[in-house]
Amino acid sequence: MNSKYFWRNVVYALAAINLLFWLWNDGGLRFLGLGPKPVQEPHRVENQVDPELLTIKPAASAASSH
Repeated sequence: MNSKYFWRNVVYALAAINLLFWLWNDGGLRFLGLGPKPVQEPHRVENQVDPELLTIKPAASAASSH
């Protein structure tokens, strides 16, 4: 474990693993049939609020609420 070649190879292996994970996660390996399952949540899109339809009302003062 004290060999400089061992630590150099560990660094190279970790860099290669990191690169492969990034490619997999980013969809760069889809042409090989590899990649994360795409998440589709149409029910969340349907439940979104249209910001143009919202109106902001001023907050009631503390004295008038009693």
